[in-house]
Amino acid sequence: MNVMPMKIDYVALLPEALKAMYPEPSQRNEVESKLEAYGQESFHREQPRVRLGVLYLASQEPEKFDSFIELACTDYRDLLCAAEYPHSSKRGRLRENDPKKYKNLHDKEEKEYLAWVESIKKALTTP
Repeated sequence: MNVMPMKIDYVALLPEALKAMYPEPSQRNEVESKLEAYGQESFHREQPRVRLGVLYLASQEPEKFDSFIELACTDYRDLLCAAEYPHSSKRGRLRENDPKKYKNLHDKEEKEYLAWVESIKKALTTP
């Protein structure tokens, strides 16, 4: 059973998330500057997706923002697992051993992440 990745335009969503989460320009500039730490190395892949993952995790635990940046810079895959696959990535061989349970966890993760994406879009349209 293959699980399809989420269809998100990370490039377009990243500035929207920044604006929604940090409406004050000076604070947003500071956050953007910190996010730029990820992308300085040749092994830093998928910059918009990873940076958005940092913002997603920081929306839940703002005090850990710097730790999330550090994690991304160390191994972006660990950051993406924490952001996009927090339930299924910690389950060892669940995908092979119980595909139905794995799919349910994956669906839950996708629903949570997409709900956050929708909250970003709603925050931008709500006065």
